[in-house]
Amino acid sequence: MIRVLTLTSLALFLSFSGLPTPAKAQQTQVGSAIAAPLPEYLETFRTRLEQAASDNRMVGLVAAVIQDGEPVLVFSHGEAVAGQGEAVTPQTLFRAASVSKTFTGTLLAMLEEDGVIDLDDDMPTDVLTLDGTRPPTLLEVASHRTGLPPNAYDNDLEAGQSVQRIRQRLSGVDLICPVGDCYSYQNVAFSTVETLVERATGQGFDDVVSQRIFADFDFPRASLGVPDLQAADAWARPHRGWRRTGNTAGNPRTNYDRLPSAAGVNVSLEDMIVWAQLQLGSRPGLSPDVRDRAHSRFTNTVRETRRLGDLRQRIDSTWYGLGWRIYDWGDRTIVMHSGYLSGYGAQIVLEPETGFGFVALWNSDNRSAWWLWPTLMDLHTGDGEGNWLDSVSLD
Repeated sequence: MIRVLTLTSLALFLSFSGLPTPAKAQQTQVGSAIAAPLPEYLETFRTRLEQAASDNRMVGLVAAVIQDGEPVLVFSHGEAVAGQGEAVTPQTLFRAASVSKTFTGTLLAMLEEDGVIDLDDDMPTDVLTLDGTRPPTLLEVASHRTGLPPNAYDNDLEAGQSVQRIRQRLSGVDLICPVGDCYSYQNVAFSTVETLVERATGQGFDDVVSQRIFADFDFPRASLGVPDLQAADAWARPHRGWRRTGNTAGNPRTNYDRLPSAAGVNVSLEDMIVWAQLQLGSRPGLSPDVRDRAHSRFTNTVRETRRLGDLRQRIDSTWYGLGWRIYDWGDRTIVMHSGYLSGYGAQIVLEPETGFGFVALWNSDNRSAWWLWPTLMDLHTGDGEGNWLDSVSLD
């Protein structure tokens, strides 16, 4: 198994991005990577990253920590394809899975600021009809307040049924609460925002995302869809199976590819760092109004809070914004999202008030990676020992 450990300051990220490296940056050679001295809590977190990487289900893992709006640690471990010798790097493309919703939500806030859409408008009934006393607004759809049962008809999507047919069938689903009254996470219903974006802009949804976000904000490699993923110079293959005994790469295609707004984005670690900096405001591009709109607490996600288990020791309440989750970690506000897509995982965790963040991507089913962000938050805040990984079996 190839393993490349990188400890980095801004100097290393700039070198990856083809930008000039600050002449005064302290640099130390670690294998083939440049490293700078780290704060003590990051040295401890690096040890925890190594612990997660030692999980025998791990294939490839890339992660970065951002402090004061700038990357201070970059970690790369493993392979793009198990056993084939191609190391994952900050340039390797992964699937963002449901982290794609953060791109969609931010785009909606941008289009609203431009006056192109109004998030308080009702969804047209020819796009989405529900069995309620009124139609949901675009804002309610994007913040998961449709009243539909959670993940409505995802099973039919996974079985290969057409997205249009599934959307039509939503009109006959009994709601679990009146429209706008409760949280219920959606994929198929969420994806109806694509039609609204297309009608408002006169362009395909993929084209709008590619131009308004990837191109306008100078993302290094981000794209949409499996064809663009497979056309990249370096991309990680998925490795599926929570009890996997072998490491056979799978096909990245899934039926969720038909929902680009909910699960279609491809990103490298470099792209995730750019996205984090845009959301933190340390990189120009997004106005404060757009960031505030996307990160607003629109939906109280009580069910999500209950599902956190032991993490409720740290997290008091949870919310959903425009494609973003908002967690109250004590008196700190965390803006985040996670994503899973059959052999891929992704996370972005931000504390906008302080410019702190964590991003990670991986290409195998494993439990260790999911516990990295609370580990880092413990160490960053001093609220705990950062020992969340100790309860995860690595066998």
